[in-house]
Amino acid sequence: MTSTMATSPPPHPATILIVDDEIHSCRLLDVLLRHEGYLMQSAASGEDALALIAQRAPDLILLDIMMPDMDGYEVASILKVNPATSNIPIIMVTALTDRSARLAGLDAGAEEFLTKPIDPTELSLRVRNLLRLKEFGDFLQNHGRILEEQVQARTAQLQTANQELEAFSYSVSHDLRTPLSTIAGFSGLLDKEADAGKASERSKHYIARIRAGVLQMSELIDSLLSLAQVSRTSLRWENVDLSVLAKTILSGYQEREPGRVVQLDTQPELLVQGDPSLLRDVLDNLLGNAWKFSSQQPLTRITFRRESGPDGESVYCVQDKGAGFDMAYSDKLFGAFQRLHTAAEFSGTGIGLAAVHRIVTRHGGRIWADSAPGQGATFYFTLGTQQD
Repeated sequence: MTSTMATSPPPHPATILIVDDEIHSCRLLDVLLRHEGYLMQSAASGEDALALIAQRAPDLILLDIMMPDMDGYEVASILKVNPATSNIPIIMVTALTDRSARLAGLDAGAEEFLTKPIDPTELSLRVRNLLRLKEFGDFLQNHGRILEEQVQARTAQLQTANQELEAFSYSVSHDLRTPLSTIAGFSGLLDKEADAGKASERSKHYIARIRAGVLQMSELIDSLLSLAQVSRTSLRWENVDLSVLAKTILSGYQEREPGRVVQLDTQPELLVQGDPSLLRDVLDNLLGNAWKFSSQQPLTRITFRRESGPDGESVYCVQDKGAGFDMAYSDKLFGAFQRLHTAAEFSGTGIGLAAVHRIVTRHGGRIWADSAPGQGATFYFTLGTQQD
């Protein structure tokens, strides 16, 4: 019984180009190398060599230095500055033996030297070694190109999948609003009847639970729509005063909870370039978190300021003295549906900071945080500039 084994096809024989204006030198090198299985080409001048190489690049070049019009140094220099031919190994073949000639050849880009008269064994070994090095270099270059193409293809697939997921999330969230509005409307009517004494205490409790669930679901749907909308909206680059935005946003929180005492310390005229609506969402989330996580303090102080980063860039900071969080879990901070506090401690959807991260990133900026449990939190973000 015989077995067969798959074998890879034999490699193509290497092509060697001899560049020499002396016919007998070309013939000698041809004879010495052809019997080893190489494909041989020849050119009588530097101009002819460059023309041949432009049609099909060889795997190695044996290049004479002393030629009329264009010498070997010039040919080597032209080949080495061209990315398409720079990796072709060059062996300078010369009758010159002085050190300055070798240094000039190295400066032009030659990898090896052979001195006339040619030693056949030395020629064979130097050609073989350089071809091995070129083969390995070609393999690495080709492998790197394949990996880069695979990464680009995978990135495109992930971007497409992410866009489809965002479209699905937006569509589902949008479609959920209608039935939720129906639930909210009818539960509101039941709530009015309960207030009129037409329902038992148990029924009132159930209605209250329904109403609370509707509010929670509405908040979640609004957050999902806001997150999906970040990537779907074209940026409008306008002048925005973050100080005015911050004061307006915090005034809204104060109106909803008039019993709380909250002090906002901010610098005036924090002017930036960006999308007014999206930047409002950034401050709404960051100031809203500062408001929420400071709710257990009788006096809340929130600071919004601008600092200068190490390289002179503007860094904007929102700081509170509230509950804070453990920096050991900071890698989860800007992920969707990630929460560092339980729902029993603080309500929320776990989506707001993910939206903030996307908005800041779309503006060419960065966002990070610093905190400790019970010692408050500081969120830092930068904003880029509009690209032409």
